[in-house]
Amino acid sequence: MKQIALIILFGCSAYVCAESRIYYLNPAFNGMDRAEFVSVDDEFGQTLKGGLKNESGEQYRIPDICEPEGGDAELSDAYTVKGKNKYFLFICAWPVQHSGVGLNGIQYETFVYAGKNLASIVKNKPLSQALSGYEGSLEGGGSSYAWYVQRIIASEKILELEAGMSTDSLILAHGIVLTRLKNGDYDAIKSYLSAERIRQLSLVFPISKSTIVAYNDFGYALGLSGEKSLAYEVLSKVEKIDPDRVVLKLNIADVLWASDKEKSKAYYKEYIGLMKKHGKEKLIPASALDRSASN
Repeated sequence: MKQIALIILFGCSAYVCAESRIYYLNPAFNGMDRAEFVSVDDEFGQTLKGGLKNESGEQYRIPDICEPEGGDAELSDAYTVKGKNKYFLFICAWPVQHSGVGLNGIQYETFVYAGKNLASIVKNKPLSQALSGYEGSLEGGGSSYAWYVQRIIASEKILELEAGMSTDSLILAHGIVLTRLKNGDYDAIKSYLSAERIRQLSLVFPISKSTIVAYNDFGYALGLSGEKSLAYEVLSKVEKIDPDRVVLKLNIADVLWASDKEKSKAYYKEYIGLMKKHGKEKLIPASALDRSASN
């Protein structure tokens, strides 16, 4: 069941305006089935504080608050994760803008709580730190990325850290890449899918029949991100495991086009032939048809 957030304006004055945001928690956290946060505007900016509640009227005040830190704090999300333990999380976000030194982005701070009952709830500092981060440009150039902000990604990361995994699994890496790919964030993909990460992943999760979907997607994403050489390296290894994979032929053709047009055209022709054979001619990209027929 999806955890839904409702926003209810409940009080304003000439100096202070408070807004309530409610998240319904599934699973419940120590009998608390919703989290309610209040955003209060005052002369210093916007402050967020909250608590956990249930239908019986029980309440738990969350000890941490999000104070203005160079900008108004915004509530990014709040939800629960069930692993060996149950966790409650909420995420605060602050805009970071210092044009003079080239900083422009968002600082995310994730608060993770665990406890077997209300009296024993404590903040899990290692998990909170692992899921927090800054996303945006850096002083002196380059960018920083907060990889574990999205709910589905953060949930998987918690389970892996709980299991003692110090680096991202293939499942988690695949999820991160697909999320960035969906948003067209090619610089982030290039940063995340380094040659060292690919090497590390392939050592722990070798390319095989059960993992080729993820590695094919990695090659495709790297190709779109301009990392043609690394993309071809990954896709070539996938080809050795499953040489008849139709979409793979298109991906290889695309990454080879800039460096080896003749070899690329051969892959395009194979791809087109297989698509026609399977009655999927209408799904062939126009670029593949144009390139396969080019001189």
